[in-house]
Amino acid sequence: MMFSDDGFGPAVADFLCNHYIVPKDFYIMDVGTGVRKLLFTLALSQNHPQEIVIVDAVDWGQSLGEVLEISVSQLPVSKIDDFSLHQVPTSNLLHDLQELCGIKVIVVACDIGDIPKVIQPGLSPLIADSVTTAADKIARRYGLHEKSYA
Repeated sequence: MMFSDDGFGPAVADFLCNHYIVPKDFYIMDVGTGVRKLLFTLALSQNHPQEIVIVDAVDWGQSLGEVLEISVSQLPVSKIDDFSLHQVPTSNLLHDLQELCGIKVIVVACDIGDIPKVIQPGLSPLIADSVTTAADKIARRYGLHEKSYA
């Protein structure tokens, strides 16, 4: 969240928790930069979730703010030492979770262009609008209902 639009994933998790009713068998987690540890733990666990949804910011050359659903087969697998979804081996772990562990992996990403390299908190207005789009897409997929504040 400290690197501007790269905070897209945590913002979507926060939006889902604050605007939708989350059932007991559904878990939303902001893992920040610790996704690799969680994925590795899932790979080693005897009890797996049926599905996981990874939400992240990417630079895939699409229109800025575009929310994409990316299949695991589209993720790069050529690098060997980085720490986020737009790099690998995180994507390698996602391939393994799906192929070896039988966990359905869904990736919802927002193209933010260049990943910021300096601390600059807060999302740009364009990416902030995309948070709602991504959250709504996830909510529709899993039948989550909006919270009522009446």
